[in-house]
Amino acid sequence: MAQLVAAGAPELPEGYFYRVRETSISNLMVEIRQQRGRWRSKLVTERYVLHGLKETAEQSVVLACTRAFEQWQGAAAERAAYKAATPFVGDHDPRGGR
Repeated sequence: MAQLVAAGAPELPEGYFYRVRETSISNLMVEIRQQRGRWRSKLVTERYVLHGLKETAEQSVVLACTRAFEQWQGAAAERAAYKAATPFVGDHDPRGGR
């Protein structure tokens, strides 16, 4: 992960890491994973590496890391907004009845 961060990928919080893996012969995928114990990890989000004509392979991987990080942060903000709205879930009787 240090090589990706040095190349320009966003730094992840403690306990999270990037995994770059092959999905087929010519496709790569970037995953953000949460470390669960010594040998296990949980997938948080994933994005395909899009190979552009103007970027090098390293830049394409870094851009995929950035897209995955932004999607992960956006999902966290959306979860926080839903959590803030949970007191309003349910029936609301203006007369205070059942």
